[in-house]
Amino acid sequence: MSGPVFEALAGDPVLAQHYAAFRAKAEGALDGRLVALVRQAIAQVHGIEAAPIDESGLDEGTRLAIAYARRIPFEHTAISDPEAAALVAHLGEPGFVAFSVVAALADAECRATLVDLPELARA
Repeated sequence: MSGPVFEALAGDPVLAQHYAAFRAKAEGALDGRLVALVRQAIAQVHGIEAAPIDESGLDEGTRLAIAYARRIPFEHTAISDPEAAALVAHLGEPGFVAFSVVAALADAECRATLVDLPELARA
């Protein structure tokens, strides 16, 4: 794995290893394509990813997950209980927890990119 968080953690290989393992476990609990789409959707919200997601071949549950992911960076407090329940119904409770972790880490990693976290860590 790479990225600004991993670069910032380079000085602490044990912490970097734990972070990588935590991220891998959360991502491993979901379909790899969904993980990639969630990460892409959140990167788009932050203006890091320009390529639009082609949702035409996606099932309704995956489109729901992408829409939900897009709200996490700046609208998370506006996500309603019924919206969350719909995603739980699609992913199951363990899948929803994994999805939430994946989305939160994607959001944090995008923010780390935007503020140049590796440089801040060296300061």
